[in-house]
Amino acid sequence: MTTSKRSVEDAPLNAFHRKLTVYSAGGPFLDGYVLSIIGVAMLQITHALQLSAFWEGLIAASALIGVFLGGFLGGWFTDKFGRKVLYLVDLIAIVGFSVAQFWVESAWALFAWRLVIGIAVGADYPIATSLLAEFLPRKQRGPLLAAMVLMWFAGAAVAYVVGELLLRMGGDDGWRRVLASALLPGVLFLIARSGTPESPRWLLSKGRKAEADAVIKKVYGPDYSIADLPEQSSGKPVALWSLFHSG
Repeated sequence: MTTSKRSVEDAPLNAFHRKLTVYSAGGPFLDGYVLSIIGVAMLQITHALQLSAFWEGLIAASALIGVFLGGFLGGWFTDKFGRKVLYLVDLIAIVGFSVAQFWVESAWALFAWRLVIGIAVGADYPIATSLLAEFLPRKQRGPLLAAMVLMWFAGAAVAYVVGELLLRMGGDDGWRRVLASALLPGVLFLIARSGTPESPRWLLSKGRKAEADAVIKKVYGPDYSIADLPEQSSGKPVALWSLFHSG
């Protein structure tokens, strides 16, 4: 019996990889969008909700606090429940929570909604990057994952343009439309992500070999199988404090 020397790690970049990169970039884009859009609307929000300086600062930082928390939660959830499901669920959460901001009537409510929006956005980082990294060939993995950082700045730029236009057209309640405007990019990325297959590596980790093999053949072609998927190290998890050690 011969062992296959071919590896999906060395497969050529194809249309699926390019599409997945664009769809996965939705997380950084929405991160830049929701963090920046509050700055556009804050002046109207302060007047409408009679915010103190304390609440202005807290609301401005709420999504950022959520991103920090979501980054921790997203990694755990995606390992437990899979990449595919959470790849869609977190965008549904971003869309739903963004729309909910339209009806806020208090500082507490706005803080709460923006906090959970931040958690959903932060969770998308480990979810989307795990899925993308496990599909991309090794030569393109680093450059394409690094390029996703640029989408944060794209999202921030779009937020300022859209926010300014909505404020001018929306009157005294324009800020509500501004905050809810994340609905549009969120829905577009959600539609684009639908139909994305589960990571074959995650399927294999759950013993679902037939499903993993089917995904590999769909993405890389009928000549590939799970035999061409390199084995991952089965060592013990690295302790958090190891990050601060030399080497």
